Amino acid sequence: MSTSTLHRATPLQTTGTTGMFRSLAPWLSRMVMLPPGLVFTLISIRFLTNPGHALAGVTLHTPEAFTDTRAMCAGLLTLLTMLIIFLVSRERLWLGHLQVATFMGVTLGIRIFGFIHDGTTLAMGNQRVITIAETVFLTLNTIGFVVQTRLFKHSGGTR
Repeated sequence: MSTSTLHRATPLQTTGTTGMFRSLAPWLSRMVMLPPGLVFTLISIRFLTNPGHALAGVTLHTPEAFTDTRAMCAGLLTLLTMLIIFLVSRERLWLGHLQVATFMGVTLGIRIFGFIHDGTTLAMGNQRVITIAETVFLTLNTIGFVVQTRLFKHSGGTR
């Protein structure tokens, strides 16, 4: 009788809580990144199809203003394209979290700068809802980044 068969892990030993978490983690990561991806998509569609109403409180008067407003959508479409690439690849999920967390962190920083510099408050318009959503996306994707990075390190850097 071969000794290698005596020391093999049984299916019950490999499907413990840690094994289950490792198999669910990529799907949880994707679920966390889907809402920001949906937001990027909806904002891009709004900027492309109706630039005159893309920014609340801004009135566009020239064809150049409409074109420039549509061109601002390029940044979001680039982020969306990269996010889709990261969502598809299990090895790059951490990059998706990093991208969303960085974007949300910078966006929140600029929003807070605007609050201080421009006198905008959370009570104005939909600032409270947007700020809460950005904070939630930042928090979830920061956690996702940490989890995916640790899973990558525990797997020996290869998947």
